[in-house]
Amino acid sequence: MPKSDNQKLKLLYIADYLMRETDANDKGDMLHGVLLWQIKEYLKDKGIEAEEHSIRRDIDLLCGGKDLTLDPILDVRGGKGKPIYLGSRFLPFEDLEIIVECVASANFISKPEAEKLIEKLKILCSKYQADSLTSEYIVAERPKYTEKNTLKQLRKIKAAIKTNQKISFIYTRHSPKNITQTENRRKGERYIVSPFKVVLSNGNHYLIAYDDKYHQIKPYRIDRMDDVKPKGEPRDGEDKFKRMGISDYAKQTFGMFIGGKADRITIQFENALLDAMLERFPKAADTVYTRIDDKHFTVRSFIVESENFYGWLCGLGEKAIITDPPEAAGRFKDYLQKISANYS
Repeated sequence: MPKSDNQKLKLLYIADYLMRETDANDKGDMLHGVLLWQIKEYLKDKGIEAEEHSIRRDIDLLCGGKDLTLDPILDVRGGKGKPIYLGSRFLPFEDLEIIVECVASANFISKPEAEKLIEKLKILCSKYQADSLTSEYIVAERPKYTEKNTLKQLRKIKAAIKTNQKISFIYTRHSPKNITQTENRRKGERYIVSPFKVVLSNGNHYLIAYDDKYHQIKPYRIDRMDDVKPKGEPRDGEDKFKRMGISDYAKQTFGMFIGGKADRITIQFENALLDAMLERFPKAADTVYTRIDDKHFTVRSFIVESENFYGWLCGLGEKAIITDPPEAAGRFKDYLQKISANYS
Protein backbone atom coordinates (compact mmCIF):
# COMPACT_ATOMS: atom_id res chain seq x y z
CA MET A 1 0.00 0.00 0.00
CA PRO A 2 1.47 3.42 -0.93
CA LYS A 3 2.58 5.67 1.87
CA SER A 4 -0.02 8.32 1.02
CA ASP A 5 -2.84 5.80 1.46
CA ASN A 6 -1.44 4.65 4.80
CA GLN A 7 -1.20 8.26 5.94
CA LYS A 8 -4.97 8.62 5.61
CA LEU A 9 -5.40 5.82 8.15
CA LYS A 10 -3.21 7.45 10.81
CA LEU A 11 -6.10 8.62 13.01
CA LEU A 12 -7.71 5.16 12.96
CA TYR A 13 -4.41 3.46 13.79
CA ILE A 14 -3.89 5.75 16.78
CA ALA A 15 -7.39 5.06 18.08
CA ASP A 16 -6.93 1.29 17.63
CA TYR A 17 -3.56 1.36 19.38
CA LEU A 18 -4.96 3.20 22.40
CA MET A 19 -7.93 0.82 22.56
CA ARG A 20 -5.69 -2.26 22.68
CA GLU A 21 -2.68 -1.03 24.64
CA THR A 22 -4.18 1.20 27.37
CA ASP A 23 -6.85 0.99 30.05
CA ALA A 24 -7.97 2.37 33.42
CA ASN A 25 -9.75 1.22 36.56
CA ASP A 26 -13.39 1.98 37.33
CA LYS A 27 -12.37 5.38 38.75
CA GLY A 28 -10.58 6.38 35.55
CA ASP A 29 -7.07 6.01 37.00
CA MET A 30 -4.49 4.63 34.58
CA LEU A 31 -3.58 0.96 34.67
CA HIS A 32 -1.66 0.79 31.38
CA GLY A 33 -0.53 3.73 29.27
CA VAL A 34 1.76 4.57 26.34
CA LEU A 35 4.08 7.45 25.50
CA LEU A 36 4.09 9.53 22.33
CA TRP A 37 7.27 7.89 21.07
CA GLN A 38 5.62 4.45 21.38
CA ILE A 39 2.71 5.62 19.25
CA LYS A 40 5.20 7.05 16.77
CA GLU A 41 7.04 3.71 16.55
CA TYR A 42 3.76 1.84 16.11
CA LEU A 43 2.77 4.11 13.24
CA LYS A 44 6.20 3.64 11.67
CA ASP A 45 5.65 -0.13 11.69
CA LYS A 46 2.44 0.54 9.76
CA GLY A 47 4.33 2.56 7.14
CA ILE A 48 3.23 5.93 8.51
CA GLU A 49 5.74 8.70 9.25
CA ALA A 50 4.53 11.10 11.94
CA GLU A 51 6.07 13.63 14.31
CA GLU A 52 5.00 13.80 17.93
CA HIS A 53 3.33 17.20 17.50
CA SER A 54 1.12 15.82 14.70
CA ILE A 55 0.22 12.84 16.89
CA ARG A 56 -0.85 15.28 19.63
CA ARG A 57 -3.11 17.07 17.12
CA ASP A 58 -4.66 13.75 16.14
CA ILE A 59 -5.33 12.90 19.78
CA ASP A 60 -7.02 16.30 20.18
CA LEU A 61 -9.25 15.42 17.24
CA LEU A 62 -10.16 12.10 18.87
CA CYS A 63 -11.13 13.98 22.00
CA GLY A 64 -13.44 16.29 20.04
CA GLY A 65 -10.99 19.10 19.48
CA LYS A 66 -9.66 21.75 21.86
CA ASP A 67 -12.36 24.34 21.17
CA LEU A 68 -15.34 22.04 20.54
CA THR A 69 -18.05 21.28 23.09
CA LEU A 70 -18.89 17.91 21.54
CA ASP A 71 -18.67 14.81 23.72
CA PRO A 72 -15.28 13.17 23.19
CA ILE A 73 -15.07 10.29 20.78
CA LEU A 74 -12.45 8.69 22.99
CA ASP A 75 -11.72 9.67 26.59
CA VAL A 76 -7.96 10.11 26.08
CA ARG A 77 -6.06 11.25 29.16
CA GLY A 78 -2.44 11.99 30.02
CA GLY A 79 0.13 13.53 27.69
CA LYS A 80 2.61 16.39 28.20
CA GLY A 81 5.38 13.94 29.06
CA LYS A 82 3.07 11.59 30.90
CA PRO A 83 1.66 8.28 29.64
CA ILE A 84 -1.44 8.51 27.46
CA TYR A 85 -4.39 6.21 28.11
CA LEU A 86 -8.14 5.77 27.73
CA GLY A 87 -9.85 6.82 30.94
CA SER A 88 -13.17 5.27 29.93
CA ARG A 89 -14.68 3.34 27.03
CA PHE A 90 -17.92 2.94 25.14
CA LEU A 91 -18.59 -0.12 27.32
CA PRO A 92 -17.06 -0.14 30.84
CA PHE A 93 -15.05 -3.26 31.62
CA GLU A 94 -17.34 -4.07 34.58
CA ASP A 95 -20.33 -4.20 32.22
CA LEU A 96 -18.34 -6.28 29.76
CA GLU A 97 -17.58 -8.80 32.52
CA ILE A 98 -21.32 -9.17 33.21
CA ILE A 99 -22.05 -9.74 29.51
CA VAL A 100 -19.30 -12.35 29.21
CA GLU A 101 -20.53 -14.16 32.32
CA CYS A 102 -24.07 -14.27 30.90
CA VAL A 103 -22.80 -15.62 27.59
CA ALA A 104 -20.65 -18.24 29.30
CA SER A 105 -23.47 -19.50 31.51
CA ALA A 106 -26.35 -19.43 29.01
CA ASN A 107 -27.30 -23.02 28.19
CA PHE A 108 -29.16 -21.98 25.03
CA ILE A 109 -25.85 -20.93 23.43
CA SER A 110 -23.63 -23.81 22.32
CA LYS A 111 -20.05 -23.95 23.57
CA PRO A 112 -18.48 -23.03 20.16
CA GLU A 113 -20.96 -20.15 19.71
CA ALA A 114 -20.24 -18.82 23.22
CA GLU A 115 -16.47 -18.97 22.71
CA LYS A 116 -16.72 -17.12 19.38
CA LEU A 117 -18.94 -14.44 20.88
CA ILE A 118 -16.62 -13.92 23.85
CA GLU A 119 -13.65 -13.56 21.47
CA LYS A 120 -15.55 -10.83 19.61
CA LEU A 121 -16.36 -9.04 22.88
CA LYS A 122 -12.65 -8.88 23.73
CA ILE A 123 -12.07 -6.23 21.04
CA LEU A 124 -14.04 -3.82 23.24
CA CYS A 125 -11.33 -3.81 25.92
CA SER A 126 -7.55 -3.66 26.14
CA LYS A 127 -5.36 -6.71 25.56
CA TYR A 128 -4.68 -6.86 29.30
CA GLN A 129 -8.38 -6.91 30.16
CA ALA A 130 -8.98 -9.47 27.40
CA ASP A 131 -6.51 -11.82 29.10
CA SER A 132 -8.49 -11.45 32.31
CA LEU A 133 -11.70 -12.43 30.54
CA THR A 134 -10.02 -15.51 29.15
CA SER A 135 -8.59 -16.69 32.47
CA GLU A 136 -11.59 -15.91 34.70
CA TYR A 137 -14.46 -17.27 32.64
CA ILE A 138 -14.72 -20.84 31.43
CA VAL A 139 -17.49 -21.81 29.04
CA ALA A 140 -18.87 -25.06 30.41
CA GLU A 141 -20.18 -27.90 28.27
CA ARG A 142 -23.76 -27.40 27.14
CA PRO A 143 -26.47 -30.04 26.88
CA LYS A 144 -26.39 -31.86 23.57
CA TYR A 145 -29.57 -30.18 22.31
CA THR A 146 -27.84 -26.79 22.04
CA GLU A 147 -26.04 -28.09 18.95
CA LYS A 148 -29.30 -27.49 17.08
CA ASN A 149 -28.49 -23.78 16.88
CA THR A 150 -31.26 -22.47 19.10
CA LEU A 151 -30.34 -18.86 18.41
CA LYS A 152 -30.89 -19.35 14.68
CA GLN A 153 -34.41 -20.65 15.31
CA LEU A 154 -35.01 -17.82 17.79
CA ARG A 155 -34.11 -15.18 15.18
CA LYS A 156 -36.60 -16.69 12.73
CA ILE A 157 -39.33 -16.70 15.39
CA LYS A 158 -38.73 -13.07 16.36
CA ALA A 159 -38.77 -12.06 12.70
CA ALA A 160 -42.15 -13.80 12.27
CA ILE A 161 -43.56 -12.04 15.36
CA LYS A 162 -42.37 -8.68 14.05
CA THR A 163 -43.91 -9.27 10.61
CA ASN A 164 -47.14 -10.81 11.99
CA GLN A 165 -46.60 -14.19 10.30
CA LYS A 166 -47.42 -17.77 11.19
CA ILE A 167 -44.56 -20.25 11.33
CA SER A 168 -44.20 -23.99 10.80
CA PHE A 169 -41.63 -26.31 12.36
CA ILE A 170 -40.75 -29.88 13.28
CA TYR A 171 -41.17 -30.44 17.02
CA THR A 172 -39.00 -33.02 18.78
CA ARG A 173 -39.14 -34.81 22.10
CA HIS A 174 -36.81 -36.94 24.23
CA SER A 175 -36.94 -40.64 23.52
CA PRO A 176 -38.21 -42.70 26.50
CA LYS A 177 -35.72 -45.42 25.53
CA ASN A 178 -32.75 -43.06 25.69
CA ILE A 179 -33.24 -39.54 27.05
CA THR A 180 -29.99 -38.35 25.42
CA GLN A 181 -31.64 -38.82 22.01
CA THR A 182 -34.63 -37.11 20.41
CA GLU A 183 -37.39 -38.12 18.04
CA ASN A 184 -39.95 -36.17 16.02
CA ARG A 185 -43.43 -35.62 17.43
CA ARG A 186 -46.49 -36.34 15.26
CA LYS A 187 -44.26 -38.62 13.15
CA GLY A 188 -42.55 -35.58 11.67
CA GLU A 189 -45.72 -33.69 10.70
CA ARG A 190 -45.04 -29.96 10.74
CA TYR A 191 -46.63 -27.84 13.47
CA ILE A 192 -48.31 -24.60 12.34
CA VAL A 193 -48.66 -21.87 14.98
CA SER A 194 -49.09 -18.12 15.36
CA PRO A 195 -46.13 -16.87 17.48
CA PHE A 196 -46.69 -14.05 19.99
CA LYS A 197 -44.11 -13.97 22.79
CA VAL A 198 -40.83 -15.56 23.85
CA VAL A 199 -40.38 -16.42 27.54
CA LEU A 200 -37.03 -17.22 29.19
CA SER A 201 -37.52 -19.57 32.14
CA ASN A 202 -34.89 -21.58 34.00
CA GLY A 203 -32.33 -21.00 31.24
CA ASN A 204 -34.64 -22.16 28.44
CA HIS A 205 -36.50 -20.20 25.76
CA TYR A 206 -40.19 -20.93 25.22
CA LEU A 207 -42.44 -19.69 22.45
CA ILE A 208 -45.97 -18.73 23.49
CA ALA A 209 -48.10 -19.30 20.39
CA TYR A 210 -51.62 -19.98 19.16
CA ASP A 211 -51.88 -23.56 17.92
CA ASP A 212 -53.89 -23.73 14.69
CA LYS A 213 -54.74 -27.41 15.12
CA TYR A 214 -56.10 -27.27 18.67
CA HIS A 215 -57.17 -23.58 18.69
CA GLN A 216 -55.46 -22.73 21.97
CA ILE A 217 -52.47 -20.85 23.36
CA LYS A 218 -49.60 -23.26 24.09
CA PRO A 219 -45.86 -23.08 25.04
CA TYR A 220 -43.11 -24.67 22.92
CA ARG A 221 -39.48 -25.24 23.90
CA ILE A 222 -37.49 -23.42 21.21
CA ASP A 223 -34.45 -25.71 21.46
CA ARG A 224 -36.79 -28.57 20.44
CA MET A 225 -38.04 -26.73 17.36
CA ASP A 226 -36.31 -27.72 14.11
CA ASP A 227 -36.47 -26.17 10.66
CA VAL A 228 -38.54 -23.09 11.59
CA LYS A 229 -40.07 -21.50 8.48
CA PRO A 230 -42.32 -18.44 7.98
CA LYS A 231 -45.68 -19.31 6.43
CA GLY A 232 -46.37 -15.95 4.80
CA GLU A 233 -49.85 -16.00 6.38
CA PRO A 234 -51.15 -13.54 9.01
CA ARG A 235 -51.35 -14.78 12.59
CA ASP A 236 -54.52 -16.07 14.24
CA GLY A 237 -55.56 -16.05 17.90
CA GLU A 238 -54.51 -12.49 18.74
CA ASP A 239 -57.74 -11.77 20.67
CA LYS A 240 -57.33 -14.93 22.73
CA PHE A 241 -53.68 -14.05 23.42
CA LYS A 242 -54.60 -10.55 24.63
CA ARG A 243 -57.37 -11.86 26.91
CA MET A 244 -55.08 -14.50 28.38
CA GLY A 245 -52.74 -12.11 30.25
CA ILE A 246 -49.17 -13.09 29.45
CA SER A 247 -47.77 -12.36 32.95
CA ASP A 248 -50.25 -14.60 34.75
CA TYR A 249 -49.88 -17.28 32.08
CA ALA A 250 -46.09 -17.31 32.44
CA LYS A 251 -46.32 -17.59 36.23
CA GLN A 252 -48.78 -20.46 36.05
CA THR A 253 -46.92 -22.30 33.29
CA PHE A 254 -43.31 -21.85 34.41
CA GLY A 255 -43.64 -21.23 38.17
CA MET A 256 -41.40 -23.18 40.53
CA PHE A 257 -42.26 -24.76 43.88
CA ILE A 258 -41.21 -22.23 46.52
CA GLY A 259 -41.98 -21.36 50.12
CA GLY A 260 -40.15 -23.90 52.29
CA LYS A 261 -37.18 -26.20 52.82
CA ALA A 262 -36.24 -28.45 49.92
CA ASP A 263 -35.83 -32.20 50.52
CA ARG A 264 -34.59 -34.88 48.14
CA ILE A 265 -37.68 -36.67 46.80
CA THR A 266 -38.08 -39.44 44.21
CA ILE A 267 -41.16 -39.45 41.99
CA GLN A 268 -42.13 -42.14 39.50
CA PHE A 269 -43.74 -40.97 36.24
CA GLU A 270 -45.21 -42.53 33.14
CA ASN A 271 -43.04 -42.18 30.03
CA ALA A 272 -45.55 -39.83 28.39
CA LEU A 273 -44.48 -37.16 30.93
CA LEU A 274 -40.75 -37.32 30.19
CA ASP A 275 -40.52 -34.08 28.19
CA ALA A 276 -42.66 -32.19 30.68
CA MET A 277 -40.52 -33.39 33.61
CA LEU A 278 -37.26 -32.48 31.86
CA GLU A 279 -38.64 -28.95 31.62
CA ARG A 280 -39.80 -28.90 35.22
CA PHE A 281 -36.67 -30.62 36.59
CA PRO A 282 -33.72 -29.96 34.21
CA LYS A 283 -30.93 -32.54 34.38
CA ALA A 284 -28.23 -31.43 36.84
CA ALA A 285 -25.80 -32.82 39.39
CA ASP A 286 -28.56 -32.99 42.03
CA THR A 287 -31.31 -34.19 39.67
CA VAL A 288 -31.17 -37.84 38.60
CA TYR A 289 -33.33 -39.58 35.97
CA THR A 290 -33.63 -43.37 36.11
CA ARG A 291 -35.42 -45.66 33.66
CA ILE A 292 -37.58 -48.17 35.57
CA ASP A 293 -39.17 -50.19 32.76
CA ASP A 294 -40.73 -49.69 29.32
CA LYS A 295 -43.49 -47.54 30.80
CA HIS A 296 -41.98 -45.67 33.74
CA PHE A 297 -39.02 -43.58 34.92
CA THR A 298 -38.15 -41.77 38.14
CA VAL A 299 -36.81 -38.32 38.96
CA ARG A 300 -34.86 -37.75 42.17
CA SER A 301 -34.35 -34.09 43.03
CA PHE A 302 -34.60 -31.47 45.77
CA ILE A 303 -38.23 -30.36 46.00
CA VAL A 304 -40.05 -28.04 48.39
CA GLU A 305 -43.10 -29.79 49.83
CA SER A 306 -45.77 -27.13 49.60
CA GLU A 307 -49.41 -26.81 48.61
CA ASN A 308 -48.22 -25.64 45.19
CA PHE A 309 -46.24 -28.86 44.79
CA TYR A 310 -49.08 -31.04 46.06
CA GLY A 311 -51.56 -29.29 43.76
CA TRP A 312 -49.25 -29.82 40.79
CA LEU A 313 -48.83 -33.51 41.71
CA CYS A 314 -52.60 -33.94 42.02
CA GLY A 315 -52.96 -32.59 38.49
CA LEU A 316 -50.89 -35.53 37.21
CA GLY A 317 -53.30 -38.02 38.79
CA GLU A 318 -52.21 -41.66 38.59
CA LYS A 319 -49.33 -40.82 36.26
CA ALA A 320 -47.08 -39.73 39.15
CA ILE A 321 -46.25 -41.42 42.48
CA ILE A 322 -43.89 -40.35 45.28
CA THR A 323 -41.75 -43.43 45.92
CA ASP A 324 -39.12 -42.09 48.32
CA PRO A 325 -38.76 -41.16 51.09
CA PRO A 326 -41.76 -42.89 52.68
CA GLU A 327 -42.26 -39.87 54.97
CA ALA A 328 -42.82 -37.59 51.97
CA ALA A 329 -45.30 -40.05 50.48
CA GLY A 330 -47.08 -40.16 53.86
CA ARG A 331 -47.35 -36.38 54.05
CA PHE A 332 -48.85 -36.25 50.57
CA LYS A 333 -51.31 -39.00 51.52
CA ASP A 334 -52.37 -36.97 54.59
CA TYR A 335 -52.88 -33.95 52.35
CA LEU A 336 -55.14 -35.97 50.05
CA GLN A 337 -57.12 -37.35 53.01
CA LYS A 338 -57.76 -33.84 54.33
CA ILE A 339 -59.11 -32.81 50.95
CA SER A 340 -61.14 -36.00 50.69
CA ALA A 341 -62.70 -35.32 54.11
CA ASN A 342 -64.33 -32.21 52.68
CA TYR A 343 -66.40 -34.43 50.37
CA SER A 344 -67.49 -37.09 52.88
